[in-house]
Amino acid sequence: MAPEESKKLTRAAKRQLKRQKKASKKKKKNFFVRGLVVLLPAVLTIFVFATVVQFVNTYLTKPINEAILTVLDGNSLGWQALAMMDVDPRAQQFVDFDALPIDLQADIGQGRRLGELGSQAAQAAIEDFRAPRYRLIRDLEELAIDREKLRSATPVPRWIGILLAAIIVLFLGYLASGFLGRGLIASFDKALTRIPLVRSVYPYTKQLVDFFLSDNELEFDTVVAAPYPSEGVWAIGFVTGGGLKTIHSELGGNFLSVFIPTSPMPMTGFTVFIEAERLIPLDISVDEALRVTVSAGVLVPESEQVSTLDETHERWQALGMDGAPRKGKAGGDAPNDPAADSDRETAGDAG
Repeated sequence: MAPEESKKLTRAAKRQLKRQKKASKKKKKNFFVRGLVVLLPAVLTIFVFATVVQFVNTYLTKPINEAILTVLDGNSLGWQALAMMDVDPRAQQFVDFDALPIDLQADIGQGRRLGELGSQAAQAAIEDFRAPRYRLIRDLEELAIDREKLRSATPVPRWIGILLAAIIVLFLGYLASGFLGRGLIASFDKALTRIPLVRSVYPYTKQLVDFFLSDNELEFDTVVAAPYPSEGVWAIGFVTGGGLKTIHSELGGNFLSVFIPTSPMPMTGFTVFIEAERLIPLDISVDEALRVTVSAGVLVPESEQVSTLDETHERWQALGMDGAPRKGKAGGDAPNDPAADSDRETAGDAG
């Protein structure tokens, strides 16, 4: 066997030994890291759902329930509905003592003229104070009624707010599907775009919402390999539209708009316009393409897998390649010098 072939076999054996050592170290991963791998997906899922529930409760359910309670306790008709729920706003338990006139407060109490707050005399005096203030629209503070105590005793379940919100959304959707409704919504949008500060934000938020929730079909299910950012380099992209008319007319081609996601956060990326003939359609789903992007190419769909990293090294060896091209001091490719390679590996093993 020639000395050069012997050296190549020795280097191959050393590389194989290094790979085996590396594989054994991977098997001895820290238990804490493994625990995080098992626990974090469940924790993050719970966090996402808890955040959604909190958002719905804070900005949807709570305001609607507050509006329902305001309708019930803020007018005479609402008081009649409260009476049907066995809730009497005039009851002694809802009296806000600090909101009563000073002289009436002085007459209520143990050993005083009207007796305790729950006595008949005290209740009669309070009703005399409230009588001229009973109107169609009723101010609880003016009537010396504790709003929080009254609302906590009113049996309005939280799910009422969610139900009413769903009904409102469905009604608006039904309204927007008709000619009259579309006209009203267009007038509303036009009015908002005339407000100085709102017109700087509202049109763009509307476009964003329309992009994700519109019924218009977008070719976002087409996954392609695009020559980006330069020739010879290919990136995963999603065809999002037919491009821009000006680009088509000026360059004389069929330039499609392609979204190139970035790793490992695919919600950000670049919008580019590339000729359709230069795109390579990929037979994978959007979810599979996103997994490839998030994992930086580690999680490749089974239908697109070529080989493992070890198999790639073996192919390099079969082709007479020692591995990735090495760079010299000046940045160029160093010549393939077996003796120099052997000396470097020997020095590395000694270290």
